Amino acid sequence: MTHGHHTHDLPAGDPKPTAYALKGTLILAGSRAETDLRGCVDAFLAELSLSLRDRGCRLIGHIKGILESGDKGHLFFSVTSFEQKTRFKGILDEMAEKMDLTLNVIVYGVGSEEIEKLVSEGLRKHLGEVSQGR
Repeated sequence: MTHGHHTHDLPAGDPKPTAYALKGTLILAGSRAETDLRGCVDAFLAELSLSLRDRGCRLIGHIKGILESGDKGHLFFSVTSFEQKTRFKGILDEMAEKMDLTLNVIVYGVGSEEIEKLVSEGLRKHLGEVSQGR
Protein backbone atom coordinates (compact mmCIF):
# COMPACT_ATOMS: atom_id res chain seq x y z
CA MET A 1 0.00 0.00 0.00
CA THR A 2 1.33 3.41 -0.83
CA HIS A 3 0.40 6.96 -0.06
CA GLY A 4 1.52 10.29 -1.43
CA HIS A 5 4.74 11.92 -0.33
CA HIS A 6 4.34 13.80 2.93
CA THR A 7 6.87 16.07 4.50
CA HIS A 8 6.73 16.23 8.26
CA ASP A 9 9.01 18.28 10.44
CA LEU A 10 10.15 16.24 13.40
CA PRO A 11 9.34 17.86 16.70
CA ALA A 12 12.13 19.27 18.84
CA GLY A 13 14.08 16.51 20.54
CA ASP A 14 13.97 14.29 17.43
CA PRO A 15 12.02 11.32 18.87
CA LYS A 16 12.79 7.92 17.38
CA PRO A 17 10.19 6.09 15.30
CA THR A 18 8.40 3.07 16.68
CA ALA A 19 7.10 0.47 14.25
CA TYR A 20 4.29 -1.92 15.11
CA ALA A 21 2.75 -4.60 12.88
CA LEU A 22 -0.22 -6.91 13.29
CA LYS A 23 -1.35 -9.72 11.04
CA GLY A 24 -4.25 -12.01 11.80
CA THR A 25 -7.88 -12.85 11.20
CA LEU A 26 -10.40 -10.24 12.30
CA ILE A 27 -13.61 -11.85 13.51
CA LEU A 28 -16.17 -9.10 13.23
CA ALA A 29 -18.74 -8.42 15.91
CA GLY A 30 -21.54 -9.38 13.52
CA SER A 31 -21.68 -9.40 9.75
CA ARG A 32 -20.87 -5.97 8.30
CA ALA A 33 -21.61 -4.31 5.00
CA GLU A 34 -18.83 -2.18 3.49
CA THR A 35 -20.39 1.16 4.46
CA ASP A 36 -20.72 0.07 8.09
CA LEU A 37 -17.22 -1.42 8.06
CA ARG A 38 -15.72 1.85 6.75
CA GLY A 39 -17.42 3.74 9.58
CA CYS A 40 -16.02 1.29 12.14
CA VAL A 41 -12.50 1.51 10.69
CA ASP A 42 -12.73 5.31 10.66
CA ALA A 43 -13.85 5.37 14.32
CA PHE A 44 -11.03 2.96 15.25
CA LEU A 45 -8.37 5.08 13.54
CA ALA A 46 -9.71 8.37 14.92
CA GLU A 47 -9.72 7.00 18.47
CA LEU A 48 -6.30 5.37 18.02
CA SER A 49 -4.79 8.63 16.75
CA LEU A 50 -6.20 10.64 19.68
CA SER A 51 -5.12 7.99 22.21
CA LEU A 52 -1.59 7.95 20.78
CA ARG A 53 -1.43 11.75 20.97
CA ASP A 54 -2.68 11.68 24.58
CA ARG A 55 0.14 9.26 25.45
CA GLY A 56 2.90 11.42 24.00
CA CYS A 57 2.91 10.60 20.29
CA ARG A 58 4.46 13.57 18.56
CA LEU A 59 4.07 12.53 14.92
CA ILE A 60 2.30 9.86 12.87
CA GLY A 61 4.44 8.43 10.09
CA HIS A 62 1.51 6.27 9.04
CA ILE A 63 -1.18 3.98 10.29
CA LYS A 64 -2.27 1.80 7.40
CA GLY A 65 -3.77 -1.55 6.78
CA ILE A 66 -5.84 -3.82 4.63
CA LEU A 67 -8.86 -5.97 5.30
CA GLU A 68 -9.08 -8.85 2.83
CA SER A 69 -12.08 -11.09 2.32
CA GLY A 70 -10.93 -13.50 -0.39
CA ASP A 71 -13.06 -13.22 -3.51
CA LYS A 72 -15.40 -10.75 -1.74
CA GLY A 73 -12.79 -8.00 -2.07
CA HIS A 74 -10.49 -5.89 0.04
CA LEU A 75 -10.37 -2.53 1.75
CA PHE A 76 -7.17 -0.51 2.19
CA PHE A 77 -7.16 2.24 4.83
CA SER A 78 -4.62 4.79 6.04
CA VAL A 79 -3.96 7.98 7.98
CA THR A 80 -0.73 9.96 8.06
CA SER A 81 -1.50 12.74 10.54
CA PHE A 82 -3.64 13.52 13.58
CA GLU A 83 -5.92 15.78 11.54
CA GLN A 84 -6.32 13.61 8.44
CA LYS A 85 -9.53 11.76 7.69
CA THR A 86 -9.17 8.07 6.90
CA ARG A 87 -8.36 7.32 3.26
CA PHE A 88 -9.92 4.21 1.77
CA LYS A 89 -9.29 2.24 -1.42
CA GLY A 90 -10.90 -0.94 -2.60
CA ILE A 91 -14.33 -2.55 -2.53
CA LEU A 92 -15.99 -5.31 -0.57
CA ASP A 93 -18.72 -6.95 -2.64
CA GLU A 94 -20.59 -8.80 0.10
CA MET A 95 -21.14 -8.71 3.82
CA ALA A 96 -18.39 -10.46 5.76
CA GLU A 97 -18.05 -12.03 9.20
CA LYS A 98 -14.29 -12.44 9.21
CA MET A 99 -11.40 -11.01 7.23
CA ASP A 100 -7.65 -11.12 7.08
CA LEU A 101 -6.21 -8.00 8.69
CA THR A 102 -2.76 -6.53 8.18
CA LEU A 103 -1.98 -3.35 10.13
CA ASN A 104 1.24 -1.30 10.14
CA VAL A 105 1.91 1.63 12.45
CA ILE A 106 4.89 3.99 12.49
CA VAL A 107 4.71 6.75 15.10
CA TYR A 108 7.13 8.92 17.04
CA GLY A 109 7.17 9.25 20.82
CA VAL A 110 5.20 6.15 21.90
CA GLY A 111 6.55 2.64 22.54
CA SER A 112 5.42 -0.55 20.85
CA GLU A 113 3.84 -2.01 24.01
CA GLU A 114 1.57 1.02 24.33
CA ILE A 115 0.70 0.88 20.62
CA GLU A 116 -0.15 -2.82 20.89
CA LYS A 117 -2.44 -2.18 23.87
CA LEU A 118 -4.26 0.70 22.14
CA VAL A 119 -4.65 -1.22 18.87
CA SER A 120 -6.00 -4.30 20.65
CA GLU A 121 -8.49 -2.30 22.74
CA GLY A 122 -9.59 -0.22 19.75
CA LEU A 123 -10.11 -3.18 17.44
CA ARG A 124 -12.16 -4.98 20.08
CA LYS A 125 -14.28 -1.87 20.71
CA HIS A 126 -14.93 -0.91 17.08
CA LEU A 127 -14.52 -4.02 14.92
CA GLY A 128 -14.10 -7.35 16.69
CA GLU A 129 -11.48 -9.83 17.89
CA VAL A 130 -8.20 -10.57 16.13
CA SER A 131 -6.95 -14.12 16.03
CA GLN A 132 -3.22 -14.29 15.36
CA GLY A 133 -1.03 -17.28 14.72
CA ARG A 134 -0.50 -17.79 11.07
